[in-house]
Amino acid sequence: MKEAIKKLSEEEAKSMLFISLLNGKSSEDIKQVILHMSEDKEKAVNAQTVHILFGDSPGGSLKAAFRDTDYHKTEGIIVFPDNLSIGPIKDLHNASGIEARLAWFQKRYNTEDDGLEHNRQRMLTAVEKINNILPHQTIVIWTCQNAHEQTGLRLVLAMLEGKLNAVRVIDAFTAFHEKNIYPYLVEDNYPRTTGELNGETLLNFYEQFGMEPLSNIERQTLSDEGRYLLSDDIHIIRTWACNQLLNSSNENRDDDFIIECANRMYHEDGKVEYKKAARLIGEVIGHMQQYTGDEWIEYRLKSLIKQGVFSYRGDLKAMRFYEVKLQDDFLTYHIF
Repeated sequence: MKEAIKKLSEEEAKSMLFISLLNGKSSEDIKQVILHMSEDKEKAVNAQTVHILFGDSPGGSLKAAFRDTDYHKTEGIIVFPDNLSIGPIKDLHNASGIEARLAWFQKRYNTEDDGLEHNRQRMLTAVEKINNILPHQTIVIWTCQNAHEQTGLRLVLAMLEGKLNAVRVIDAFTAFHEKNIYPYLVEDNYPRTTGELNGETLLNFYEQFGMEPLSNIERQTLSDEGRYLLSDDIHIIRTWACNQLLNSSNENRDDDFIIECANRMYHEDGKVEYKKAARLIGEVIGHMQQYTGDEWIEYRLKSLIKQGVFSYRGDLKAMRFYEVKLQDDFLTYHIF
């Protein structure tokens, strides 16, 4: 047990203790968590290939896919847990940048202190693991055609600057459509994120698509963009359009689309009435091309409520507790 604890970094130990206390684990449970984390760290050191993914969904799917295969012994996985299309990312490769980012979200989201601390420890751990990648390990970065993962790709390559490891990139969108299983889904921008695909599909991509390492020019170009992002203290919204990452400081970017979706709901239902906030947020996420997450859309919905664009009834502490209705001045359809 002592040897297992010694193998943990300070941030990993903090994360383990926090998660254990948060979940009310017993001393025996905590012991098992420590041993599990120590085993994970040992596997990371022995891994031949390190996969870097952005978000819990694709990270969990790939882990599950490797679990009952020989890859379990040869592949390491690093998950960067946050949605990188929204919020400041200046200096996100160190503790001060992570702290500033979380403080920005704390002002906007109804996030409990426990949740913030959990996220802080996971982000610190991800950065530490990226910094500790060993020279002999091949790196595979998973991305997709969205601002979140394209930002992550650039940030990680900037963090890897100076490391000579071979770096390969799997674009889940490109891989999916190269297989040409459902060609009609190109028009629907599916998959919008790597997380929309199951583990079996991700494993298939990893095995079947020959991945040449990024050329020095490709890698340097993306790394330069990443270093710019890590120094940018102005822009807080990132949009992926025409194969480019566009930066903006305009928090209102999605507001018109939220209003448009509300109007569409009224038109389809044939009447204007209060709708569950969760239903409207789901409608927005289901139709928008950009990937932002439900917390961001709810934040913008509450901002529109404050501006008098929507009225509401219920309790704003969580989306399931209140309903919203678009004010007459913003209705674009005549409902009969």
